[in-house]
Amino acid sequence: MKKFNFSLQKVLDFREFEKKQAEAELGKAVAEETKIQDTLDLIAQAHVSTVRAADSTHDVSELFAAQNYFRLLNQRKEESLTALAQAQVITEEKREAMLEAMKNCKVLENLRDKRKSDWKKANQKEEENQIDDIVTAKYGDRP
Repeated sequence: MKKFNFSLQKVLDFREFEKKQAEAELGKAVAEETKIQDTLDLIAQAHVSTVRAADSTHDVSELFAAQNYFRLLNQRKEESLTALAQAQVITEEKREAMLEAMKNCKVLENLRDKRKSDWKKANQKEEENQIDDIVTAKYGDRP
């Protein structure tokens, strides 16, 4: 019996390679988004700890320093929020690219599976015909 050969195997291999690349790019985009979110969390923690420290002090210079630090934290927060919004857009683009690559790959996989199924049926039919011919040739002459 001859071996199954899918004529579009190289295309399928390339599509699978593209899918893996899209998955890797999506992973990088999600990691960047997570990194920015972690930065925002650190800014929020710094804000809370500064509020607690400022509540316990009565020194005007320390309160003034805390107020300046709040401005800096707010500026960093705004920058991080802008970067997060951009990262989310990029992540969504990468997610869409990965889904498209997965669809392209799945179409070829389904085609391969269908052709393999058809090939198996044809081979099975051919084997049955050969067995029938052998049986007919061997026992067909007898009365």
